[in-house]
Amino acid sequence: MRQKQQKLLNFIFFLSILGIILSSYLTYIHYSTLNSPCDFSETFQCSLVNRSKYAEIFSVPVALLGLIGYSFLGFISLSLSKDNFLNKIREKKIINKVISTKTLFIFSLIALATSLYLTYAEFFIIKAVCILCVFSQITILGITFSSYKNLKLEKSIRGDLEL
Repeated sequence: MRQKQQKLLNFIFFLSILGIILSSYLTYIHYSTLNSPCDFSETFQCSLVNRSKYAEIFSVPVALLGLIGYSFLGFISLSLSKDNFLNKIREKKIINKVISTKTLFIFSLIALATSLYLTYAEFFIIKAVCILCVFSQITILGITFSSYKNLKLEKSIRGDLEL
């Protein structure tokens, strides 16, 4: 069971790195005056989507928030990994509550809900699609699904230990 969890955590970490790369580039596009190389047509326009009013929350680019979110998810998945130097930090009970499989799932679920709202805005309000945003949305979907599976495995393992 633990080996499955380790694989899931490694996969979540990999997806988090991918999300960090995508979000970094989208943040760069947001602040840049250059058009994105992903602007193919009227329908596929990363620049239009990334500079719309939906691309910011309280004047903070959504891409930058994504960068922070993916970094946090990557940190949690890395710290949950076995044989990790961050496990020493987790010995403190308060940190153990913050860095948990439940936190990983809840945070990824919030990120997914936000991503789904932004996808709705892309398709039905802005009427343009950012291909990089779609890849980011697929990435957070993968993280959420994997963190859910990881949480189920954790509960299963704890159930086995209690018997």
